[in-house]
Amino acid sequence: MKKNKNRRKPILRIINIVIVTGLGAYLVYFLLSQISLADLKKSFFEAYMPSLVIGLALMFSMDFFKSYRQIILIGTGDIRFIDMFFTSQIRNAFNMLLPARTGELSYIYVLRKKFKIPVEIGVSTLMVGLIFELILVFCIAVISIIIISINKPLTSSISVIVISSLLLIASLLLLIFLSQFINLFIKFFNFLINKFPGLSKNKVFSYLLDKLIETNKSIQIIQKRKIYWKVFLLTVATRAIKFTSYYFLIHAYLKPLGYDFANLPYWTVILATIASELSAVLPTHAVAGLGTYEGAFVLAFVSLGFPKNPAIIAGFNYHIINLIFTIIWGIIAIIIISMPFYKIKKKLPDLPES
Repeated sequence: MKKNKNRRKPILRIINIVIVTGLGAYLVYFLLSQISLADLKKSFFEAYMPSLVIGLALMFSMDFFKSYRQIILIGTGDIRFIDMFFTSQIRNAFNMLLPARTGELSYIYVLRKKFKIPVEIGVSTLMVGLIFELILVFCIAVISIIIISINKPLTSSISVIVISSLLLIASLLLLIFLSQFINLFIKFFNFLINKFPGLSKNKVFSYLLDKLIETNKSIQIIQKRKIYWKVFLLTVATRAIKFTSYYFLIHAYLKPLGYDFANLPYWTVILATIASELSAVLPTHAVAGLGTYEGAFVLAFVSLGFPKNPAIIAGFNYHIINLIFTIIWGIIAIIIISMPFYKIKKKLPDLPES
């Protein structure tokens, strides 16, 4: 039976990859068939340079705030700002390429392998940072739809506000009760051990249980340090800069088609980019998000009253430049921290107790 299960796993993974890749390819084909490829090329190669430069500069600067936030969460002084900045660049690149935000795991891996930060600290700081980002995303979504509805009433605005508000409340509760939530998993693991004593000898099971316990302790330490207000402010800065960078990139690619700032309501664009960002969390997120990312953006943008053709063009071009820019910086970061000259901060030995 175990052999059959082991054989099924790779087969199921292959099937999942084929389905997700096929979905992405179909969406790329379908969306591109709806527009003129000449307009797509014109938009990309004749992008409005001032907005393009501002958008990319903002995207780059965003990671200064994100890096500082993660250093505050770690709080041990065992990692420098430049170390975390390069780690963030690598994390961004893997997130762009891998489905369902699995690229986030690269953050834990790089911290452990390169900078000797324990896995539990990597997991706990990653979890808290991501929850804060979710809170901000749903906050911005609620604000966006309210502002849009004031200027242009939408039939679905109430349902969107309700859904976003519920997700916001759920994210806040998760942040507040994160330690208790993880403790439920720890109790479940212990229950399994009591039910099936043989599991205690399983190395993988024991490792996961130990890391859950250590991660929970790390989260409790973070909560006791009372740094959430700093983390919140830095997350606000990170998200505000990120979505504003998207706004400038979209303007850069629609400017050649005759669209100016007056034709691109800020909050409408932001809400559409939030939809595409949330699509990246789903298991249906294709390789590099091609097709699925654009599909979510176009669906949101068009439902908010924007024409289909420019929505598709903007979706593809701003995603492609974001993809290229992020991967290039990720590769640069990997190369730099892999070089022999790159030295990590050495930890001081613990002083003996007197």
